[in-house]
Amino acid sequence: MSAMIRPLKPVALPLLLITAGMLGLTLLPALPRASPASFTLFGRISLPAGWGPTTTTVTSPGPDLTVLPGETVTVSLTSDDGIPHNWGVDYNGNGTPDIGEPLSNSFGSTGKTYSFTATTTPGIYTYWCYLHKGPMFGNFIVQSPPGPNYSVSSNPSSLTIPQGGSANSTVSITSLNNFAGSVTLTSSSSSPPGLLTSSFSVNPVMVPPSGTAKSNFTISVPTGTSPASYSITVTAKNSTTFSHSATVSVTVVIPDFKIALSSSSLTVAPGSSENVTVTLTSLNGFSGTVSLTFTLSSPGPQVTFSHPSVTLSSRGSVSSTLTVSAASSGSYSSPVPQGNYSVNVTGTSGSLVHSATVALTVGSSSGAGALPTSAIIGVGIASVVAVVAAIVYFLRRRPRTKT
Repeated sequence: MSAMIRPLKPVALPLLLITAGMLGLTLLPALPRASPASFTLFGRISLPAGWGPTTTTVTSPGPDLTVLPGETVTVSLTSDDGIPHNWGVDYNGNGTPDIGEPLSNSFGSTGKTYSFTATTTPGIYTYWCYLHKGPMFGNFIVQSPPGPNYSVSSNPSSLTIPQGGSANSTVSITSLNNFAGSVTLTSSSSSPPGLLTSSFSVNPVMVPPSGTAKSNFTISVPTGTSPASYSITVTAKNSTTFSHSATVSVTVVIPDFKIALSSSSLTVAPGSSENVTVTLTSLNGFSGTVSLTFTLSSPGPQVTFSHPSVTLSSRGSVSSTLTVSAASSGSYSSPVPQGNYSVNVTGTSGSLVHSATVALTVGSSSGAGALPTSAIIGVGIASVVAVVAAIVYFLRRRPRTKT
């Protein structure tokens, strides 16, 4: 209805509309009702004129009042300007209150509550203050009750899938307003054709009344799919005009692995060895064989792996022990030079390469470095000599006892 003030119509609308409205009131049975509709209205003919749910929100036209067919409607009515008003609904559009149309008694500032049963004929009608009309009107909407329908959802609604992998989401079709029947599922992707493929474990699905039907939705990502974010729309359609959709977001990632060391530094005494644990962990569903190699910043220490090649399972991890030895090898080989080294540990699987570094010290961990073995022996001999000399000196200085 237009927001303009509607003039009083001198003639009635076509007889069919009048008859339908009257029969809706007097002959048709009421439909099953939800909770009774309840509204509060303040009416005013003095400026600002119209109707409103509060005294400060009076407008022309007044607020829309929406009900279901055959619903019990209660309106709390109060005059906001002290002038008597009444309130009624014009079903046939002739601008006058007719028999069978809702019409309250007049009310003032003390207010009045008026109840009636809405027509069973859906439509947009007009409510008025028939005592003043003019700006005191609004829309009275009898809304068609919702019919049988269904909703569609997917859980999870977002997936991360590695290249060459697949993942599942459960599609649920839920009955609304007692819907029951067969629903066919289709899917469409935002990616170029062939980059993402999908299938349903059950299709079509049979939705029971007031129940839910489910289908397992499998999304597969070919190996060559570019890492990016995509979306797949699942559409559920029955044999009539109902069609509802849900979207699944797909993030395609490259399978990978990471390498980690139990320690980033290692001190090895001359003639001994120490270990570091190398751990490789699957990322983004990686699975396969990883080869371990090392490089030394300069020759000297001996480096070995307990497992120079390891096999990773998807979402798993595996370890290998890195052993660094500072022992001389063979009868005539030179001692391992003491000092600082770096050991770069590399894991390789196809085009994937990752590294980690161990800071290695052979000898003392102090900045001055460890003393050579000959120096250590010399210091020990000098210490023994000094102790013996001190004892001899002490004994010679002792006074002798006279007999």
